[in-house]
Amino acid sequence: MLDLFLIDLIQTGQVTVPNQIVDFDADASDRAIILLEEYYRADALTMPYTAPDFDPEAALWAAKYIFSTIQLVLLRDIGEEKLNQLLVDYNGQYTSEAVYSADLMLRFLPDIFRFASGLSPEDPLIYKLKALARHWPFSTIGIADINVAIGNTILDHPSLRVAYIDRLILKKDMGRINSKHELKLVKEALGAYQAKLWPGLNLTLNEETI
Repeated sequence: MLDLFLIDLIQTGQVTVPNQIVDFDADASDRAIILLEEYYRADALTMPYTAPDFDPEAALWAAKYIFSTIQLVLLRDIGEEKLNQLLVDYNGQYTSEAVYSADLMLRFLPDIFRFASGLSPEDPLIYKLKALARHWPFSTIGIADINVAIGNTILDHPSLRVAYIDRLILKKDMGRINSKHELKLVKEALGAYQAKLWPGLNLTLNEETI
C-alpha cells in the first residue's frame, strides 16, 4: 500500500488512503525505498550544486509519516495515544543527507496543513505537525505561526542553502528571515531583481529589526 501511495503522490500529487490504520511490513518498506531512491535521483538533478546523498532511513521515515498523517486527518476518532504511536520522531542523525532525503516527502507538509485547516489549533495532530515543521524547516516554508531556527545543517550546505533561499523567495515568507545572515542571503539571491521577484519587500526595515 505504501508503494502505491508513493507512486500516486509523486506522479499526480493526489492520493487515496485506506479508512483503517495500516502496518508497514518489510516488503512494503523495501519497495518504498526503491521508489524513493528513484525519485531522489530525478529530483537531485534539479537541485543547485550537488545535492546531498540519499539517506534511505530518513526518506522511508518521512514517507511513513506523511502516509499516516493523511490517514489521521481523515480518521479523527483515533485517540492521542495511537496518534503518538504512528507519528514518531526521526531517530537518525540530523544531517544534510537526512534533510534532503526526508524532504522528498516532507515538502508536502504545507499542503497537508491546508488540508487539515478545519481542525482545531488545539488538536493533538496539529500540535504534532507544528513540532515537526519546526524541526524540518527546509520542507516547511509557507506554514504560518511557527518559530523556526534554520541552523548550519542547511545554511552550510551549498545545495540546501541555495534551494532554501529560492523556496523562501518563491513563497515570500517574511517570517523566515530571522537573522542578518539569512537577510544577506536573500539580498544576494534577489540582486537587482528584488522589485520583480518580491514586490514591496522592504529589506532595509527588516535589517533594522533583526
